[in-house]
Amino acid sequence: MKYSQMDHKKMWVEKLESDLSELESLGYSKDSKVYKSAVKRTDQARKKLNNSR
Repeated sequence: MKYSQMDHKKMWVEKLESDLSELESLGYSKDSKVYKSAVKRTDQARKKLNNSR
C-alpha cells in the first residue's frame, strides 16, 4: 500500500501524540526534559502538517 506524503505526516503526528500519552502514563513530569522535548517535536510536526495543507 502506498502512502502519500500527507498521509505519512498525519501518521507521524499521531505517533508522536501517542508517545506523549505514553510518557505521561509512565509518570514523566510535564516539567521534565524528556517530556518537553517530546512536546517540542510534536508541535513541530503539527506545524509542518498544517503548513503542507
